[in-house]
Formats: sequence, structure tokens, C-alpha cells
Amino acid sequence: MNSKKSNLTFSAVGFIASMLITLYLIVNMHEMLQLIIIFGLIAVADTYFLVDSIVKKIDEISEANMDKQTELVKVEKGIYSVAKREESSSTKQNNALIAQIKELQEENKKLNGELIEQQKLCTKILIKKAQENSNKNLNSSDRISKLLVQLNGNTTNTSKETIEILEEINKTLDAYYNDNNDNVRRMRAN
Repeated sequence: MNSKKSNLTFSAVGFIASMLITLYLIVNMHEMLQLIIIFGLIAVADTYFLVDSIVKKIDEISEANMDKQTELVKVEKGIYSVAKREESSSTKQNNALIAQIKELQEENKKLNGELIEQQKLCTKILIKKAQENSNKNLNSSDRISKLLVQLNGNTTNTSKETIEILEEINKTLDAYYNDNNDNVRRMRAN
């Protein structure tokens, strides 16, 4: 790189020097035609080398820029492909999540429907059980009422029988005491 810079510098200095010398010779020594031609040719050769060095320098700069641009394009392509892959992956994940959410919503609707049906069934069973219990209570109450009426009737009959029995016992005791009193009176009288 330094040799290229020195070639450019040398060509530029040589061109300027040869031009100045050629001009000086043309103005001051116009009779030395051979010397003017030689320095003119040197100026033309230096012009060629200067232009060649400038073109090479421009080519180097443009190649360096092209290399940098190529690298930038490669980096941009890499970034783009990574971003595209990430976007694609993210889209797939989002779609999978959306599908799972929809499945969960459907499953939730299904479970809610089943739960409502189970609640309806439980309510029907509870109502039926309550009706059965009410019927059993009514039947039990009817039976208890019948038994109470029957018991009342039995109690009345039993009370009558008990009263009759007690009256007979009372009569027997009265007869016994009356007989005993008569015996005791007889014994006292004797």
C-alpha cells in the first residue's frame, strides 16, 4: 500500500516537475527544441503514470467499497434470513398457541355443557328425592295418624275394659270387706 502511495506521489511530482520544466524551456529557451520534446515526452509519460496511479487508486477504493458493500449485503441477507426464520417460527408458535386456545375454548364449552347437564340431572334427582321424601313423610304421617286413631280406639277399649275390671275388683273387695266386717261383728258379738 505504501509503494502504491509512493508511486502516485512520485508520478504527481514528476508530472508537475516535467510540466514546469517544459514550460520554462518553451518560454525561455525555445531554441532548444530537442530538450523541450524530451521533457514534453517525460511530462506525457508522467501523465500516463499519474493517471494510471489515480485509476488504480480509484479501483482499489471501489474494490474496497465493493467488498464492504458485499459484506454488508451478506450481513443484511443473513440478518434478513434470521429475521425471516424467527418470524416464521414466531408465526408458527403463535398459530399453534391460537389453535391450542381454540381447542381449550371448545373443550371448555363442552365441559360447561356437560356440567350444566349434570347440574340439571342433579336438580332433577334432588327434586325427585324431595318428592319421594315428602310422599314418604305424608305416608308416614297417614300411617301414624291411623295408628294414633287405632291406638286411641284401643286405648278407649282398654280403658273401658280396665274400668270394668277395676269395678269388678272393687265389687269383690267390697264384698270381701263386707263379709269380713260381718265376721268381725259376729266375732265381737259373740
